Amino acid sequence: MANKTNTIQELNLADNFLFEKVMSDTEICRMVLEKILNVPIKRQSSLLPKKSLT
Repeated sequence: MANKTNTIQELNLADNFLFEKVMSDTEICRMVLEKILNVPIKRQSSLLPKKSLT
């Protein structure tokens, strides 16, 4: 299978690369979680990046 390069306009949060970049910013992560969960978040801990088994 050939590698496909997506433009930023083609990406969404289902894309692992973009999801990790967005969630690595604590303020953006907090805002996204508040929107998804529909609850205010006062405090959050940093998440470790997903580890690949390959």
